[in-house]
Amino acid sequence: MTSGPLSDWLEKHIWPQIQAMMIHDAYSKLMNRARELTGEFNGAIAWLIVEGYLTFQMLTIRRLCDQRRDVISLRRALIEAEAKGLAPPAKLDQLLSGLDTCDHVCVLVNDYLAHTPNPLRRPNVSEWNLQVGHLIEAQKAICQVAIALDRDLLGRRNYVKIIPVQLDPMQDFKSWVPDAAMKTLWEFWHAHDEAVDAWIT
Repeated sequence: MTSGPLSDWLEKHIWPQIQAMMIHDAYSKLMNRARELTGEFNGAIAWLIVEGYLTFQMLTIRRLCDQRRDVISLRRALIEAEAKGLAPPAKLDQLLSGLDTCDHVCVLVNDYLAHTPNPLRRPNVSEWNLQVGHLIEAQKAICQVAIALDRDLLGRRNYVKIIPVQLDPMQDFKSWVPDAAMKTLWEFWHAHDEAVDAWIT
């Protein structure tokens, strides 16, 4: 494998997954802020929103960190780059260890989302203790490792926007968020976008 196939992996599979994860994260956070401002969509609807958010984020993090040989993932791309000598081993080891931040989330996915653990056969099942900070740390690590692989190791100079540009991210909110609160939502959106972009600049 040369850098060509790894570039294809990044372009066609890894970056689209990262961007989908991050746009989903941004919209979920925007939805939570809109709910705070309006008091709308609480109870069972709020539970659905949070549950869908957590499941999508956790599964995507696990998918990007999978190291099996039969998958395309960010971790697998680093392993392939190391096997082919595309970069100094110390740099690749540093990037691989950067993804260790994601291990907590990956273990929880394996123990709770992908399977129902059987305590009789697996007495050491991890305790469910996911916090928002775990997701943010994993997202940040994934973005930073991906940009380092892309720019530093493969030498690609393409422009990457972690949260893809949306024509009007407020479109779905206009029907139920009062005009007075829309300015606050726009400020929230831009602040979040800038904070995430700062991870790789």
